Parts: sequence; C-alpha cells; structure tokens
Amino acid sequence: MKTLVFFTAITLLPFSVWAQTPAAQPDTPTTTAPSQEVSFDVSGYNYVEPGDRSISIHGVKIGGEYSGAFQLNARQHWFVRTNVRGKTGMTNYDGWCGPWLITPDRSSPNGYALDIGDFSACDDSGNRDWYLEGRVLTGKDFVGRHWTWSPEAGVGVRHLSNALDGIAGYRVDNYLYLPIGLTARTAIASHNVLTFNVEYDHLLRGWQTTHDSAFGGGDIDATPIAPAFTIDGMTDVSFDQHQGWALRAGAKVDMTRHLSIEPYWIRWNVEGSNDNFETVTYTVNGITAQEDLGFYEPHNTTNEVGVKFNLRFR
Repeated sequence: MKTLVFFTAITLLPFSVWAQTPAAQPDTPTTTAPSQEVSFDVSGYNYVEPGDRSISIHGVKIGGEYSGAFQLNARQHWFVRTNVRGKTGMTNYDGWCGPWLITPDRSSPNGYALDIGDFSACDDSGNRDWYLEGRVLTGKDFVGRHWTWSPEAGVGVRHLSNALDGIAGYRVDNYLYLPIGLTARTAIASHNVLTFNVEYDHLLRGWQTTHDSAFGGGDIDATPIAPAFTIDGMTDVSFDQHQGWALRAGAKVDMTRHLSIEPYWIRWNVEGSNDNFETVTYTVNGITAQEDLGFYEPHNTTNEVGVKFNLRFR
C-alpha cells in the first residue's frame, strides 16, 4: 500500500516540479509514444514449492506478446498501456509421490479408513505447461534533460495451466493483481532508446484448482497388513490464495527504429492457502465407502528468466 500511495502522490505533483530543459530529442521519442509492438521470447521457467518435500516444475518456454500504447493527454504526457502475453512449453516434474493405503477402522462402512502412506521421490517429464496474461496500466511521463521517468499502475490477470502424468490442465491457477511500475528511458543514438523497467505486482486474489477427478481410479494390491482395494474416483479440490507478490525487471535496447531486444526477469512469490477437502471413493471386499482428505496449496515461488525480441509499429 505504501507503494500505491507513492505512485498516487508522484503523479499528482505539478509537472513543473519534474520538468527540465530538454536536450535535443532523437527521432525515436523517449516518452511513451502511441505505438503497437509484437514480441517473440524464450525463457527458462522454474516453479518451486520449498520445504522438506519440495517440488519443482521446470523447463524452457516460448511465447509471444502484443503491446499497445495510447495517449490520453498528449500535452501533459498521460498514457495508457495494454498487453497480452502467452507462453507455452514442455516441463518436467521433480517431487514426491505417496501410495494409497488402508488401515482397520470400525467406523467405516467397509471396515477400513483410507490414507496416504510415506512419500518417496518421483518425477514426470514431457508435460504441457502454458500461461496467458493480460494487463492494462495508466501512467504519466516526466521528461527530464537526459531521462524520461514514467510511473504507472493498473490491473492484471494471469491464467496458468500445468499438466501432470499426461493430464492437460491438471492444475490451474488464476490470479488477479495490481501492477505498479516505473520505466526510465534515455536516448543513446538518433534512432535508439535504452529503457529500464521495474514493477511490483500485488496479488489481490488467487484461485487454484487441482483436477484430481481426471486420474479416475485403479486397483491397489494387497499387502501383508491389508487386503486389496480399489480407488473408484476422486473429486477436484480448490483453494483461495490471498497473499502474494511478483517482481519484474527488464532492460530494452533499440537495435533499429523498429527492432529491439529485451532481457527480463519475473519472480512470483505466493503464500500458502487454507485447507480444503476432496472426497475419495474406495471399495474394500466389495463394500464402497468415502473418505474426505484435507489438502492445501503450499507456499510457492516461480522464477522466469528470458529474452524478448520486439518489433514495433508506430
């Protein structure tokens, strides 16, 4: 909230406080000029749930992006920016798996309670992973002698889909967040501009659904202490996440009037959710029962490091 208050205060200051006598301007403006831009990018992606049983979903992603900038008030340098970005790639899962087990329980209709046994390390590879993100931000350019400073804020949405064990969309995240950023630009040649951008994203609400129903069922072999049994099916389980943030940083260099290259870094940090329950139906000795098992979405981080190749149209 302190960052939001700062942004509000800085944009309400009189323009004369920030304005300086400008130097000769390049053919490519350092202000947020009306333009459209399409991008191609490649990145390394790593989602981690830290802890004693940490997991990692990682791989290389490729994607594309459309960005548009539009002037709200050309004289006072107010603008609005919008962009839509999509990424996809094949990822690998390194984590933990736990076996189904049953233990005697007189209160159960079939005489056994269902649980999950000791976890052991496991992995899975070649899963389709993708996300789609859309944002709208408004801001103002403050033109100095050598640099233009452009604070901005707005709203963003992010949809993430992870596959597992060949199940497309097994795990789905939706985020609503508040982006607050600052862009700095300076001319480095007659047609070239160097741009730095930093941004803080405050998570307003997150919704996560794990589609365990897609696993269906299966038979579990007998052990020395329990008979064979069958998992008939599971329900999906959903969680709400209320605390989290992201940091973004990038540096864009114009190679020509229309082409630029941009290394970037994105880090998400989302806190764990409250517990929620899914229902598992299982059959022992021909008698079917149901068990409610509790789960939660753990604290997780995502790091993405990549490079964009941007083609700009004015």
